[in-house]
Amino acid sequence: MASQNPPPAGPPYAPPPYPPSQGPQQPRWAWWVVGIVIPVVGLLVTVLVSRPGSSDDKGAESAPTSTPARSSAPAESNGQEQPAPAPAKSAEAKKALYGPVVVDADMTNTGSYIDLDGSGPIVSGATNNGADIIFGASLGLFVPDSASNLAPLPDSGAAPTADECAAAVQETGSYTADPKPGGRFCLMTGKGRVAYLKVVTAPSTGTGKLDVTVWDTPGA
Repeated sequence: MASQNPPPAGPPYAPPPYPPSQGPQQPRWAWWVVGIVIPVVGLLVTVLVSRPGSSDDKGAESAPTSTPARSSAPAESNGQEQPAPAPAKSAEAKKALYGPVVVDADMTNTGSYIDLDGSGPIVSGATNNGADIIFGASLGLFVPDSASNLAPLPDSGAAPTADECAAAVQETGSYTADPKPGGRFCLMTGKGRVAYLKVVTAPSTGTGKLDVTVWDTPGA
């Protein structure tokens, strides 16, 4: 009886070896993908670098810019210098109620009585209880009731302001003075007004002249 043994098995199957100079071949679609991706990446890099707000632009924007210095030269218009603005008036400056106005007085004997508390000077040849100053040859400049309301000023210089006159009366006030031509005086009236008197002429007889300015003060 013959034996039913199977034939001996051969060696296991192995794929043919690849040539030593090359590995497994890449599929063609992989090369298409690489060819597309590289240009796209390059385009994106270019756009990112050149867009506004990139790091280079931010660096340029953050750099401080120099401010041109202002010129101290006066502004010109049509080739002509503009006039400088007028200085603001001092709060102490007061507008005169009236004057300067020339007041005539009869210098003979006791002279004339002058009232400065009205809307203008009032000159009287007789005794006047409302007079603020007497101007005559025998009395000179005299304040009725001997009130210390008359103050001398230097013979030269600018005309005083109301405040300067008031201060002079407070500091050096007297009731009488010698009225020489060119003499200057400050006077406080019976109603608190301030007056500036400048002697124009002061003859021993005839007409004497005073240049008078009166300010209306808040206390008047």
